[in-house]
Amino acid sequence: MMRLVAEAWLALQGSWRILTFKDGWEENFDTSMGGLWHSFAAAIFALPLVALILLSAWHGSAGERSYGLEDFLVYSLSWVVFPLAASLAAHIVGARGRWAAWVVLHNWSSILLFAVQASFWTLFLAGLINLQVLGILSGLYGYLRILVHWRIAYIALGTPTITSAAACAVPILAAKIMVILISLAMTPAIPAG
Repeated sequence: MMRLVAEAWLALQGSWRILTFKDGWEENFDTSMGGLWHSFAAAIFALPLVALILLSAWHGSAGERSYGLEDFLVYSLSWVVFPLAASLAAHIVGARGRWAAWVVLHNWSSILLFAVQASFWTLFLAGLINLQVLGILSGLYGYLRILVHWRIAYIALGTPTITSAAACAVPILAAKIMVILISLAMTPAIPAG
């Protein structure tokens, strides 16, 4: 377990180096098949942040929306949908050999994205920002998320900028479709008549 924690710490440092355009990030990641499987531990490390986000969102909505099974399904399935969609995208852009590196970098970097999101929900819960500022930060987060996905794809796949952007659009679109399908499946049917 300590080895996995150390690997996570190194990967987070590497992710930060990638996102701040600094060199030397390569030695922080294990992109072998073993490293690929280890990178899914990021789901466990991110879980407390996700729980904080969901609890904060539930509290912020004054119980108007129930957060629970639907959100947990989205979180859980996203760890399956991304590698599948990324595999398709890497195949399309001719970077099949770089798929594992893309998944590894994405998985570890996702912890940083959850940390950003959890930080502004925590500020909201603490009363340091109001609902309007939270809305602005949430909107900006959407753009940040897309930029991070592009940067990770660009670095991992080693493809030109526009090709990386097209490749990272595939998993983002797949995630949106997954959210819609889960939402539709969890919405109670309205009786006819």
